[in-house]
Amino acid sequence: MSGSGGSLDSPQKENTMLFRKLVLMLALASLLVFSLSRSDAQAPSTAPASLAPYVPTPQDVVNQMLSLARVTSNDVVYDLGCGDGRIPITAAKMYGARGVGVDIDPRRIMEANANAKTAGVEKLVRFRLRTR
Repeated sequence: MSGSGGSLDSPQKENTMLFRKLVLMLALASLLVFSLSRSDAQAPSTAPASLAPYVPTPQDVVNQMLSLARVTSNDVVYDLGCGDGRIPITAAKMYGARGVGVDIDPRRIMEANANAKTAGVEKLVRFRLRTR
């Protein structure tokens, strides 16, 4: 039988990380619904033959989402459909987290890379074009 020493720390730490990731995923899903329902969003631009319009996430929502998820410098933030890269860029700039953004629109990837450079976090974030 094992005693009640530090053995609980590891499972507790894993549960905490799992919970944080779940909260972030739920926040991202909520964000998608919120963003699509905003009537004052910018005019969408779409990639060729795409059914996925680009609708930028309001910066205040990004800030709240990352805060709710308690992002730290130990985290990697993934953003599928990253658009201009504001979620990974904000995570890197505010919390020192690393980030990976994926989008189907090459214009958005170019914009995200330029935004990362402007924000000074191009060493912490990467953006990838994926069409399949």
